[in-house]
Amino acid sequence: MRKWFAIVGREYITRVRRRAFILSTLLGPVLMVGFIALMVVFTQSQERNEKILIIDTVELLSYTHEVKGEQVPYCPDCFPLRDFLEYRFTKEDTITKEGFLASEYTGMIEFDESILQNAKAHLYYETAQSVNARSAIKRDLSNAVEKLRVKQELNLEYETYKKLKVDIGLKTINIETQDKNAENRSLVGWVFSMFMFMFIMIYGMHVMRGVIEEKSNRIVEVVVSIVKPETLMGAKVAGIGLVGLTQIIAWAILSWILFLLFGAYAESSGMLTEIMAENGELVAATNLNTFMRAHEDLDVLLQIHWLQMIGWGLFFYLGGFALYGSMFAAVGASVEQESDAQYLLLPVMLPLMFSYILNIQILSSPETTLAEVCSYVPFTAPITMMVRLSMGVQWWELAISALILIVTVFLMIKLAARIYRTGIFMYGKKPTLKEMFKWLTYKNK
Repeated sequence: MRKWFAIVGREYITRVRRRAFILSTLLGPVLMVGFIALMVVFTQSQERNEKILIIDTVELLSYTHEVKGEQVPYCPDCFPLRDFLEYRFTKEDTITKEGFLASEYTGMIEFDESILQNAKAHLYYETAQSVNARSAIKRDLSNAVEKLRVKQELNLEYETYKKLKVDIGLKTINIETQDKNAENRSLVGWVFSMFMFMFIMIYGMHVMRGVIEEKSNRIVEVVVSIVKPETLMGAKVAGIGLVGLTQIIAWAILSWILFLLFGAYAESSGMLTEIMAENGELVAATNLNTFMRAHEDLDVLLQIHWLQMIGWGLFFYLGGFALYGSMFAAVGASVEQESDAQYLLLPVMLPLMFSYILNIQILSSPETTLAEVCSYVPFTAPITMMVRLSMGVQWWELAISALILIVTVFLMIKLAARIYRTGIFMYGKKPTLKEMFKWLTYKNK
């Protein structure tokens, strides 16, 4: 056992000390949380003041004010004043391309009566407007044209129309649990499953490459003179699996710290209140928690049982990696070069890829029979169960899935060890799948 721990420690320490591992561990959370935070900050800080010229030649939306002597909209409320957006109206269509480029306007919209039929307007610009500005322009024009259409109908006032107009939204509720955000929470589980797939795949390949490297350098022949091949394989899988576990925990901690720091910045700068005000919400967000609760899509994050998700996520990662890691080790021991392992990887990769693709399919319906069955199958459970877990799973379902996974891991390690102990001594020959199955029948000497 002491030798086993020594090999595990060597595999672990040599990899966590590598510069690539340290950089990927530090940069991963920055790229995930930092990118989102920087996009929000950049959007807020770089929002320029847009001045839009609307050419209304037939005076559909505007008219000449007798006192001001300038073109003003029929519906001033449809074009509200904003810090980043300002409108000017004209009925003259004599402005040229050169004249527009030389003017103070950042955008120009021209339309005629055809907008009532095709609901299309052309926005000309030299530098494209931001997504926020374009959304506001589309919303303002839609309200103005909508009011014009209502005005053309006899015996129908716009205020009356607005009272009659209804946009129906569907809010799903589980009739048994009264859960109102089950579908949104399944998306959180899908993110967990995506990372589960990624880490098992990446570090499983590390296992295979490590075995191939030691076999090619004949280092394995020296090591097996001290420990049994089965012990060497198990220690290598365990050591590299712990490296992945270390990175997962580091990513979780660093992401949480970055999230808290960005939340503190957003609270102190008043960014949250500005965002809510731009969306037309009157309630001020004094802190990140209030802001998240005010948005249904974000409020779901506060309803996730994070300790359960992370705890079971770590268990299924360890079980899934032990299962697939042993298979990757068996493939690595059977070949001398990584290029020779491509066709042998197919049986290993298929259930892993199937699990990932299946999760995309069951994302919208995680309570189907297919999802339940796959959460018990050991080759798909580590990934599929994460989607169901985010919605809430009975304890006995988790217990059954975990028990099946543990038993399968034990059996798979035994089978992979038989291939490993024979394959590491095979040189100058590319084994077939049929031959590898024969190795399973060889008795240990």
